[in-house]
Parts: sequence; C-alpha cells; structure tokens
Amino acid sequence: MTANRVFAADCNSVPANPNGDTNKLRDALQQATNTGLPLEISGTYYIDTDLKVYLKKDLIVDAAGAKFIATSSLDGDMFSFDAHNSKSDECDSAAILVDLDWQGGDFNMAEAKVSTVVPIRYRTPAGREGTKATADALSIRGVKANGDNKLNDVKIENIVFTGTKNTTDAFDRAGGDSGILLIGGLKVDIKNNRFYGVRDAAIYVSAGGVNGEFGDHFTIHNNYVERAYDGITSKRGADNIKMLNNTMQDVVVGLSIKRVYDGWTSTNVTISNNHITAAVRPVSVERANNVTIEHNQILALGAEVANQSTAINKYGDHYEGIALNGVQGSNTIRYNTISGITGSSREGITTTYGIVTRFEDGRETTGVTITDNTFSRLDKWVNHF
Repeated sequence: MTANRVFAADCNSVPANPNGDTNKLRDALQQATNTGLPLEISGTYYIDTDLKVYLKKDLIVDAAGAKFIATSSLDGDMFSFDAHNSKSDECDSAAILVDLDWQGGDFNMAEAKVSTVVPIRYRTPAGREGTKATADALSIRGVKANGDNKLNDVKIENIVFTGTKNTTDAFDRAGGDSGILLIGGLKVDIKNNRFYGVRDAAIYVSAGGVNGEFGDHFTIHNNYVERAYDGITSKRGADNIKMLNNTMQDVVVGLSIKRVYDGWTSTNVTISNNHITAAVRPVSVERANNVTIEHNQILALGAEVANQSTAINKYGDHYEGIALNGVQGSNTIRYNTISGITGSSREGITTTYGIVTRFEDGRETTGVTITDNTFSRLDKWVNHF
C-alpha cells in the first residue's frame, strides 16, 4: 500500500506521530524534513517496501518507542534518506544543509531480502535473493546526483538492529544488508548502537561526491556488534576517522578502512580502545595516511568465525590481528594486546599473525612505528607480505 503513496507536500504543518500506522510513516518523516521540526515515532511498523524520503531541512527523529519489522516482501532499504537534485531544494531549502539526528528504535530485517552486492553472495539462502543493490535499515545518502552536498552534521544513537532469526545464526543467514549506511556528512557521530547478525556491515560510512570530497570527521564509538561480516567500515577515501571503544565478536572483519577506488586515500585515522573477540581480520586499514592504532584488545585470533573452520579472508587462509595495507605517512601501532586461541586443536592448525604490513594499490607500506604491543599464542608477531 505504501508503494504508491504521494509524499506530503506541506511545507509548514507540524509532523505527527504515526502511532503504529505504517501507511503514515513515510509521510510523517517527509513532513519532518520539509519543515525541520522534530518528530516522535512510537508503535510497531511492518515494512514491505523502501520508505524513501528526500532531505530538505533538518531531520530530527526520536524513535525510542518504535519497532520497525521488515516483512519477507522487503527487497531494498527499509528507510532511504536521500539528497535529490531538485526535490531537496523544495520548501525553501535550496541553501540549507541538513542536520540529521536519529535517536533509538528497534530494526528487524531477519525476513528481508538480501541485496545483490553482499560479501560471498553465493551463501545467500535460497529464496532470500533480492534484486536491489542496497538493503539497509537506515540508508542516508547526503550527496546529490549532480555532486552537490546536502548533509551537514549527523548523529545516530541507541538503535538496535537484528538481522537473523536466531541468536546463533552466522552473518550469512541474516536478511538485508547493512545496519547503517551513510554517504557524505561533514561531521558524523554514531554511538551506543547494537547490532546482532548483519549480512554485510553493521556500520558503513563513506565519503561521497565526484572525488570523495564530502564525508569527513566520522566518530564511531561505543557500539556493540556480533555475528557480522563487517563490524564498522569506512570507504571511498573519507578523512579524519575515529573508531573508539567499540566491542565486537564473531565478525569476519572488525574495524576497517577499505579501498574501493584505486588512488582514493583516507588521511588521519584513529582506531583506539576497541575490544574484538574472534575475528579473521580484527583491524584492517587499506590505502591510508597517518594512522594510529592503539590500546586495542584483540582476543581469540584463529577461533572459528561464522561457524567456519577456515579463514574467510581475501588475503589468504590465515588470521591477522592488525593489518596496514598500502599505508604511508606517519603511522603508529602501540599498546595493543593480540592473543591467539589456546586449549583447542585449532591452535595447531591455524596460522595467526599479530601485525601485518603489505603492498596495496601500487603503494608499499612505509612510515610505521610498532612499539609496546603484547602478543601471545601467535605463529608470528609481525609479518610483512
């Protein structure tokens, strides 16, 4: 029913709480950004189609009393908040950058279709294959198709995302794609969120624009992630990234900076005070300058991840605690604890490296200082490929 509804066109009325009426949910959100007025959402909503909202003025949402449940018909994002070449100029908003503040809400995508671009696509369960390139709970795209930026400050706090039907299901049993997808934003704070079972990334932040010029000063902290392919990842050359005090377990990749386009480089990355248990690549940084990785605790390196006895790792059939891949500038790895598994037959059959450096995207890794780290039960403390 919601697929054919028309967006609210009113630029002045106060947005109203839909109170559990899914047919009113999208219009309420559109009305909120049309006016820049805050919106409270409560009740339970069963969502079977992408609720697309065009960013105009500020979007301030308190969803602490709401539950959003994807049906098996959902093929695509649950919520899309998009900048648009013309629609984002309506309601006298052409010269306005949007501040987006989303607080709370339970998101369940266990029944949703899986996107076409998730990692290891062949492991998508039969009958769950979707047709869309994205299938995220909160999808926020702050850069217009013409390359102009619309998104200023972003805050996302206290959401709970569930992607699997059972608490023991591995990431590849999850519905949907990522929990939070954010492209653009000039200052972003994502904190105190929880994710249980994620088919791709719990939190995926990215620069946007023609050359990745929009999307900086991302601080992602105090989040909890379990049973995901990616815990927290930043892509497309975003700068000034901080990943702090996050906790995760049973993830293929824990905290990462990933290269998507050749030559796009992230600068100023801090990964500090995180706790990661049972990951193939707990910390992995590709194509970046000036990286600090310190005071992280990495445990059970070499343990089974996603119920798999072998490593799910694009770099080989081994496990690596901290990896710098094509990283240059001034880089420091210090005060980290990296421990392998013990008391199990896996200790003798897995290969584990504490810190790895390697050539990536035409760049050798240089300018790295490794000091005052603690290693135990590993095949090798430091290894260069």
